[in-house]
Amino acid sequence: MARVSRASSSDEALQGGWLAGVRAEEKVHRDAQECKAARTVAGHSVNAAECAELLEMLGLHAEQGKQLV
Repeated sequence: MARVSRASSSDEALQGGWLAGVRAEEKVHRDAQECKAARTVAGHSVNAAECAELLEMLGLHAEQGKQLV
């Protein structure tokens, strides 16, 4: 039977800290992409109603385009 080793709590804490850092970096990147997407939609929309409809289809909000990139 193969022996399975269990990571120590300090290893798990390091792993969790690393994962939290990766998630934070991904959130920053995603927020920037969503901001650019919202601005692009707004720039190509014919009017506010069309812009709102397109943003809704993409799961974006107008406020996301106001963030600094």
